[in-house]
Amino acid sequence: LYVDDDERQVWEFAVGLGLPDATGPGALDGEGIHPVALALEESAHRIRGMNRIPCFTSFGPVTAVDEFAQRAWGYAYDPARVPVECRLAVYVTDDELEELVSAIVEDLGIDEDGYSVMVGRKVTVGLRAISLESPENSFYQHLVG
Repeated sequence: LYVDDDERQVWEFAVGLGLPDATGPGALDGEGIHPVALALEESAHRIRGMNRIPCFTSFGPVTAVDEFAQRAWGYAYDPARVPVECRLAVYVTDDELEELVSAIVEDLGIDEDGYSVMVGRKVTVGLRAISLESPENSFYQHLVG
């Protein structure tokens, strides 16, 4: 994992929301920013102040599931049958990461069973370290700058 002099590292949170909504910001062709993506960004701003933690959010199909479905079903593949997620990538210290985990749980109203008050159903939340040494992760390099 990439760690520089101040012990910061890139991490990505992924909030699995299940199948995409038919309409609105949770739809695959929806306009605007998904409310969960907004909440994730607000969590990052809340713990250290506006724009103090380098971050970005995204929304879309769960990548691994989407890639499998495309290969398995080819032309019969239906994106509406692939679960979606909101992602938050951050460049943080371990202490900031701990604070952010707590803020996300609070802001999304997530209990130990994964039920989110904000979303109104069970969600999954994943956290993974992003190695900047891997060429496929070069997209995340801009968080470090």
